[in-house]
Amino acid sequence: SPSSLASIVTLGIALHNIPEGIAIAIPCMAARPNQPFLAFGLASLSGLAEPVGAFIGLIVLRLRSVSGLQHNDVNEIIGYGLDDSSMETSSLAHGQDMGDALAFVAGIMLAVAICELLPEANRQRKDCDDSDSFVLGVVLGVGIMVLTELYLGG
Repeated sequence: SPSSLASIVTLGIALHNIPEGIAIAIPCMAARPNQPFLAFGLASLSGLAEPVGAFIGLIVLRLRSVSGLQHNDVNEIIGYGLDDSSMETSSLAHGQDMGDALAFVAGIMLAVAICELLPEANRQRKDCDDSDSFVLGVVLGVGIMVLTELYLGG
């Protein structure tokens, strides 16, 4: 159901923002230990990327799915001016555009992981005494993704 999906996505974003904020705040605190509010501010600012991106994505999906829009009133674009009958017939309500959007985001995430994260982890592995941690991390990460997919009934 849509509310169940929304709850899962909200929980995922919230859990993701914790290590993301820590990853941004710690180097800021190391560089400027006398300015803890700078680290807090930058970590908080980085957390705004998801809601801003979601809002932009919502607008794009609504523009694609709503036909017959007479003018570009923002309230109509994001759904406040739409009646229930137009939402029932839109492809967004049936999930077609949502599948496209999720596939696009998954492709971006894979590209970042393959082109940026794995090569950096491999470079760090060469400088580390415990080179098995790289393989263990990759296997553990893939295992968690598979278990999550099985749990959610993918």
